[in-house]
Amino acid sequence: MNLSFRFARAFTILVFFVLTTGFTILYFAFERATMRSAILKLEDLNVYVAKKLEQDSAYDYLNSHHRQTQVKILPANYKNTKEKIIEEKYIWNKSVQSYINKITVITYPVIHQKRYAITSVRYITIIENHFLISIIMVVAWIMVFLIILTIIVGVLVSKKILEPFYHAIDEIKKFSLKDNRSMSLMKTQTEEFKSLNTFLLKMSESSKKDYHLLEELSENTSHELQTPLASIKGKIELLMDSDLSEKQLLTLSSMNDELDRLSSINQSLILLAKLEHFEKNDSHHINFSELLTERLYYFEDLFEIQNLTLKKEIQKEVYLNFDENLAIIVINNLINNAKRHNIENGKIAVTLTESYFQISNTGNPPTIPTEELFKRFKRGNPDQNSIGIGLALVKKILEIYDSEISYHFENNQHILKVNFTK
Repeated sequence: MNLSFRFARAFTILVFFVLTTGFTILYFAFERATMRSAILKLEDLNVYVAKKLEQDSAYDYLNSHHRQTQVKILPANYKNTKEKIIEEKYIWNKSVQSYINKITVITYPVIHQKRYAITSVRYITIIENHFLISIIMVVAWIMVFLIILTIIVGVLVSKKILEPFYHAIDEIKKFSLKDNRSMSLMKTQTEEFKSLNTFLLKMSESSKKDYHLLEELSENTSHELQTPLASIKGKIELLMDSDLSEKQLLTLSSMNDELDRLSSINQSLILLAKLEHFEKNDSHHINFSELLTERLYYFEDLFEIQNLTLKKEIQKEVYLNFDENLAIIVINNLINNAKRHNIENGKIAVTLTESYFQISNTGNPPTIPTEELFKRFKRGNPDQNSIGIGLALVKKILEIYDSEISYHFENNQHILKVNFTK
């Protein structure tokens, strides 16, 4: 549920609560006001009758007030400390076939040293059930109409108010560190959205600047390392050709192996940096079946040295939209990985169809969590002579072509599967 509908739902609940409470309060307030008005009129009537009796003790209050008022002279020994009594009583009226509220107000004025009891009565018809239900139905329909109106207006108003926010989200989704375009944010008069836009612009520009600095530093460092590495390797090879003791040759050979490893890491990092800028438009429609067969033929001698058995099921004429050099890197890394992490007299199985490419090999269980195998410098077996960047390269290349790679270990088999996009 998006933010606009959340606001609309909140407004609807608020309106429903306010209307329900408001109509309930209004109903009881109206009923109470009616009763209070009747009581005040009866009190005024009693005061009026008392004044008339004070002026004329023979005042005809029965005819003057339609028998609504009765006057009684109380005995001298009558004891009553109250000045006024108000009574409300619901009774059934046969003539109108309805309940009525009988309101009685009794006052006890002293007129010419005599205590009177002036009683005035008024009847108020109670709202009948079917009439009350009709009123409730009218109110309910009004509430339904207002709630629907609130939902529609709430959604429209929320979308209009939150438009700069939604626009900022779209810009965040489009944002890329490689893109030189600045974020285009909507102008707004809302202070909170102004602060958000300012923060996003500042953060995006700062991130791009840091990214390009880091990228430049990485590329320059990798390129600058190539020359001294080649120079040192050349000098070591010259020294190895000279007259040296066996111990000195072993030391130089070890140094040469470490330099090869360092050079491999450097070249892989350069390749990873280049992949960040690789455009898929450079790709071609290649025969992946032929390429895979060719690379397997290249590795056959290495398999034989390690006594590995190769089983292959390669569907012919599988064409993919891929850069050929990157496809070779993917195939080589996966085959080399299957060879390196295999056991003596082990097996390798390669399967290629139009929808997937799978390579599995016998081997020991991985010593690290499998989800970390595709991270840089992570090695499934630390004892192997690996720099731990091959699978990271494969994953990065496959991401460029929207393909997915997965790994699982089952029945002492390492299984890597690449699902091609259609």
